[in-house]
Amino acid sequence: MRRAPALAALIILAACTSTPASEAPAAEIGAGDAAFLAMVDPAGAEAILAAGGVEIIDVRTPEEFAEGHLPGARLIDISASDFVSSIEALDRSATYFVYCRSDNRSGQATALMADLGFNSIYELEGGTVAWLASGRPLIAG
Repeated sequence: MRRAPALAALIILAACTSTPASEAPAAEIGAGDAAFLAMVDPAGAEAILAAGGVEIIDVRTPEEFAEGHLPGARLIDISASDFVSSIEALDRSATYFVYCRSDNRSGQATALMADLGFNSIYELEGGTVAWLASGRPLIAG
């Protein structure tokens, strides 16, 4: 099921003070599909994740992932040789939530995803550092 960008913008507007929906970047990409790309702070991220319907991608290393990750996250290590092919294999019409440690690697990953024609992407502003600093836990394993 494809999430409407308007619903996503409403969630951000209600839950995220650092990135108002009116300022979230959007650009035309692909064959007429509008991309929705937004940085969200931990509070906004928590609301988006609680609403469901997003695929969570952790682009850190397997060691970092094992130390702690968001519940339901799938590891796709950006430093792995198969990273691009792993991203290319994903459903471009699904909604993704991407994060790393500080938002550097996730920024690279979301830029690639947008270039490849993905329609709806959220990125955790400040990564797991900000998530933990906000008092939210990661799960180990």
